[in-house]
Amino acid sequence: MANIREVSKNTAKHLLHLISQISENLRMMEVTDHFDLIQELGTGSYGKVFLAKQRHSGQNVAIKMLTKEKTPMDNFLLEYSTALSLSHHPHIITTHEIAFHTSSDFVFVQEMATAGTLQSIIKPKVGLQEEMVKRCVVQIASALDFMHSRGMVHRDIKLNNILLMDTECYLIKLADFGHTRIQGTYTSSKSRFLPYTAPELCSLRRGEQLLLHPSLDVWAFGVMVYIALTGFLPWHGAVANDQMYKDFAWWQVKKDVSQAPEKWKKLSFESRKMFMELLALNASKRCSVMDIMLFIQLPWKAEITSE
Repeated sequence: MANIREVSKNTAKHLLHLISQISENLRMMEVTDHFDLIQELGTGSYGKVFLAKQRHSGQNVAIKMLTKEKTPMDNFLLEYSTALSLSHHPHIITTHEIAFHTSSDFVFVQEMATAGTLQSIIKPKVGLQEEMVKRCVVQIASALDFMHSRGMVHRDIKLNNILLMDTECYLIKLADFGHTRIQGTYTSSKSRFLPYTAPELCSLRRGEQLLLHPSLDVWAFGVMVYIALTGFLPWHGAVANDQMYKDFAWWQVKKDVSQAPEKWKKLSFESRKMFMELLALNASKRCSVMDIMLFIQLPWKAEITSE
């Protein structure tokens, strides 16, 4: 615990130094001064992402534009500095040392993912082939382990934040660090929950706070692996009024692999044990992200879909 505190402190110092440097050198210019915008790749409450061609190199890049109306400068600087500090890992999206602001947006530049997101290739109610899921898992686990070893919690692990460099998932990269924070800092309850949100976050009352821990990412990672394998959401939210989650929670308490809820019977006994560890209801008993490697050589999908 003392070691993690020290690591987190060093990471925080490094990020503050980066933020200071970037804010001093942040220039104002227009995107079209140096880039030709080709097409919009995505949009959200934060702003937009465009495919663009860099004029002097002819290279295709992704340009992330965060609207100043909704993004405080501190948030932009933190996201960009975090992405920059992590980008030398082979399974984390590369962020270029190009950041500036326009009259309406904060802007930074990343490498282009040529084959979309993991979400875009999953067939609903079918999922992906097991071998492809396992290829993804090895790479995502490596990226998350790297973040966690540096005292960071991603906080937004989901299929849309896994970018593909090829359609067969031989090279994939973790992206989007807008919610990433240092382990040991506090987070409060949210107004809405995603299927990826861990139960300890879902159960926070207004005004309560939770210390950030990698176990939050492990839960989201487990949910993501389930969706990739099956093509189904395990639940809409890890809350008491969601029947699918209630069924799962009852099974977790029973700890009997054979008494899985119907939708979990599509999975092998071995992978059910894996999910019991990834999705332990008690965050302190959740395994680490790299523990999934203990199951990588075992079958994950059941040969028959019911027992």
